Amino acid sequence: MIVFIDCTSDFNSLAYIKNFEVVYSKNGVIVSEVKFKYKENIYNSMEKRASFPSGKQRNFLVESRKDLGLTWLEFSQKLGVNRTTLEKSYRYCYCNLPYDLFLNICELRNLKEGNTLSDYGIKVTYFDLLDNLGENTFGEKRKKLSNVNITFKSKSQVFDTSEVELSRYDKEKKLKFPKKLTPELAEEIGMSIGDGFLSERKYEYRLKGNKNERDYYDSFIGPLYKKLFNLDLSIRDYENTYGFEISSKGFWTFKNKVLCIPFGRKDNITIPKVVKINNVKILTSFIRGLFDTDGSVSFSKRYGYGNYYPRISISFKSKKLVVEVMEILQMLGLEPKISKKDPYWQTYLNGYERLEKYSKLIGWSNPKNIDRVLKWKKQYPKLGKNVLNGGDS
Repeated sequence: MIVFIDCTSDFNSLAYIKNFEVVYSKNGVIVSEVKFKYKENIYNSMEKRASFPSGKQRNFLVESRKDLGLTWLEFSQKLGVNRTTLEKSYRYCYCNLPYDLFLNICELRNLKEGNTLSDYGIKVTYFDLLDNLGENTFGEKRKKLSNVNITFKSKSQVFDTSEVELSRYDKEKKLKFPKKLTPELAEEIGMSIGDGFLSERKYEYRLKGNKNERDYYDSFIGPLYKKLFNLDLSIRDYENTYGFEISSKGFWTFKNKVLCIPFGRKDNITIPKVVKINNVKILTSFIRGLFDTDGSVSFSKRYGYGNYYPRISISFKSKKLVVEVMEILQMLGLEPKISKKDPYWQTYLNGYERLEKYSKLIGWSNPKNIDRVLKWKKQYPKLGKNVLNGGDS
C-alpha cells in the first residue's frame, strides 16, 4: 500500500507511520508501508535542507545573529523556532538547517539566495538521513582512538593439572583439558564469568542464557565444549532460560583449581589471573565471551532520529570486575567509560569509532549480537561501512 501525504498536513497528528522510503515533491511525499516509529522523523526527513561544509553553518548563524543585532532568544522568536533548537542543534551542526529557515534568514538580512549558496558552499539536499543530519550528529568528526598497548607482563604457561582428579564418570566420558591457555579457552572463561555458575556442592556447573540465544548455544557453545573438553552437552530449555548443567568432578576442579574461577555467588568476582597475560588474542577472546553472554550492543535514538547511535556495555555487581574489564578495554585502545547505578557497576563504549574498533579487534560469536549489528548496518550503510560482521573479526 502507498500513502500520499500532503505537506500542509498537521504532522503532529501522525502518531505512527512505518519505516519508509521518501520521494520529495513540491506538494508532498510518498511513504511506503514499513514501520516508522517517531512522528517527528517524518517532518524532519521530508524537509528540504541546506547542507553546509564543515563549520560553515555555525558561521552563517552567528554572523546572521550579529548582523541583525539580536540575542539568541530574539533571533529564535524572529524565525519562529525553538531557542534551543536554533542555538544548540543548528548552531552546533547537530541538524542541517531547514531550507525554509535558510531562506527566511536570507530575507531578514537582504541576502540573495544564489549568492549565499555560492559564498558558503551550500548544497541543497532532500531525503538522505546521513546528509540531512549535521556533521556532529552522526559522528563525522571522529576522535582517533588510542593504539593497543598491553601492559600485562605475564606470558601464557603450561597448566598444572596435578590436582585435577577424574571421577569414574569423567573417565568413561574421556574428559580432557587444554594444556595451556588458548583463545578458545579464554573465550570460554569469559562465558563462565558472564553467565556461568560454579556451584559449591556436588561438582555442578551451569551456563544458561536467554531463550532467544538457542543458536549461540547450539551452534557455537556446544561445539566449543566438545573441542576443549570432549564434553557432549545436553543443551535444553529450562523454565526461563536456555543452556546446560553438568556434574563433573574433573571439570569442576579444573575450573576452580587450575583456572581459579571461584564457586558460589559472583558479587565480588574478578578476572582470573590466568587471563591477565600479554597476548592480544587471549584478551580479545576473553572479552568476546564475556560480552556475548552478559553484555549488550544497542543503538539509541538521538536528536529525534531513529535508533542509530551505538553503545556496547556490560554491568556487574562486582566493582573490581568492571574496573578490570575497563582496564583491558583501555589497553585495547577502546577508551571505555564507567558508571554506577546501584547495585551495579557498568563499563561502556559509545560511538561509531569504538564500535568499528570493537568489531575488528573483538567481534561477536553470539548470533543475537551479530544480527543486531547487521540490521543496523543495513539501515545505516554509510555509518556501518567499516564495521565488521562478527565472525569477520
